[in-house]
Amino acid sequence: MNITLRSTLHLACISALFAGIGLLPMPARADTAPLSVGSQYGTTHVYVAPADFDRFVASFKATFDGTGPPKSIVTVTPTASKEIWQPIVSPYGSVSVFAFTSPIPYPFGSERGGYLVSNFDQAVSVASDSGANILVAPFPDPIGRDAIVQWPGGVEMQLYWHTTTPHNAPLATVPENRVYISPDAVDSFVRDFVRFSGGTVTSDDANAPGVEIGTRGQSYRRIRIESGFGKITVLATNGQLPYPYGRETTGYEVPNLDDTLAKAQKASVTVLVPPYASVGRRSAIVEFPGGYIAEIHSPL
Repeated sequence: MNITLRSTLHLACISALFAGIGLLPMPARADTAPLSVGSQYGTTHVYVAPADFDRFVASFKATFDGTGPPKSIVTVTPTASKEIWQPIVSPYGSVSVFAFTSPIPYPFGSERGGYLVSNFDQAVSVASDSGANILVAPFPDPIGRDAIVQWPGGVEMQLYWHTTTPHNAPLATVPENRVYISPDAVDSFVRDFVRFSGGTVTSDDANAPGVEIGTRGQSYRRIRIESGFGKITVLATNGQLPYPYGRETTGYEVPNLDDTLAKAQKASVTVLVPPYASVGRRSAIVEFPGGYIAEIHSPL
């Protein structure tokens, strides 16, 4: 077995383990079984420079009590590329970390994460029927298949499937996929993703506090969705946001925000937005070595 194939097999095997809104959302298609496998198999994709790879991995593990196998040299795209890759699983959410040592093929790097699906062909078909563009057509890996889809508003996600059934333990808390989107696209995104996922809109606040997006004294529309894939928080804004709002793609729920921030700062994490309270939670925004920005919160 050559090195590339062996590395790709290693990647595929481990990735199987990690891996009122104004209108009523369309229900999930009645003729399909649930497409989700579990929120513990959703991963945030993190792209860093090769020089920052080890520092980021060590920092994320220390902050969230993460674990994972050694890094590998792999090819994860359908066209030629080479990258350093390492998955990290934690009680609060998982990441797949990539550092490309070759040019990154389009559109890889713009997808926010990956969802494991129970039936790949059906998932791609339902995503398309529900309004998603198939941005990267299905392509094989040695033990499974992958695709990238794009939802209204330009929201990109990977769908993946493997023949080996994973058996990950449930997460201690489920992270939220944080989707910043324009008011023009928000209803289409919510309708289409709810139909695909079989999810539920759990809240829709047309006057959420602007402090949550750095615009204290103003308001915006915040929608929360839950499904077998996990949680999504949709933030409908005019795009006039101060840094770093809009750069964070994942929000991690931890038992105690102050304790987690203390661990994070010891691990070279920078606090970009100090803790603030809003609607049942205390939140902060941080930047890890290598530039990955994340929201962290705990219940009040």
